[in-house]
Amino acid sequence: MTKTSLPLILLTRPRAAAERFAATLQAARPEIEVLISPIMEISYSKPATLPVADVLVFTSVHGVAGYMAAGGVAAEAYCVGPATAEAARVAGCSVIAVEKDATTLGPLLAGETRRVLHPRGAHVAADLTQVASDLESVVVYDQPLVGLSDIAKVALGTERHVIVPLFSPRSAAAFAGEAEGAKALSAVFISAAAQAAARDMPCEASLVALTPDAAGMTEATLRLIDRV
Repeated sequence: MTKTSLPLILLTRPRAAAERFAATLQAARPEIEVLISPIMEISYSKPATLPVADVLVFTSVHGVAGYMAAGGVAAEAYCVGPATAEAARVAGCSVIAVEKDATTLGPLLAGETRRVLHPRGAHVAADLTQVASDLESVVVYDQPLVGLSDIAKVALGTERHVIVPLFSPRSAAAFAGEAEGAKALSAVFISAAAQAAARDMPCEASLVALTPDAAGMTEATLRLIDRV
């Protein structure tokens, strides 16, 4: 099967994350063609003060980078996902636990008696301050939306099938708003909430990842490629 007979994979994550995901896909299927068109960017911000904490919670690699850039001090840390955990270790943190998502992290945080700090983005899918009484959050980066590139818009308007993996409800809603004229589009969603956020998107086929992480998204994307 040639590249042009396969669906085109359109990645809308911030560029560094998109490149990592593309490399994972192409390691499994070298013939896959990927087009990267970020629909949001990462902009780090330094808060006026960082709350004092004994333990950190990182739910993304950007949270790690933003916290350290803001002058944060390495400490013990709970992390969501292996990539986030690796970034925390590189920053000097001692990783207590690595969970697949914020939901599974909740019970661990609920039992934590120390002061906990969650350095996070301006937009998050889950508010962890609701699960731990001594948890504070601080915004260390923003994710401003940007439009799809002209190349991506042209690709959506052709007869070639396009598969877009969508990694959050916010990115799914933003993409759906720009995909109105898509002619042959399918999608992979990281969660049912992300799928619901894109309910008005013209979609020929879709899958929700079995696990809400990069591994689950990789498996679902490869599966959908063979289906369409």
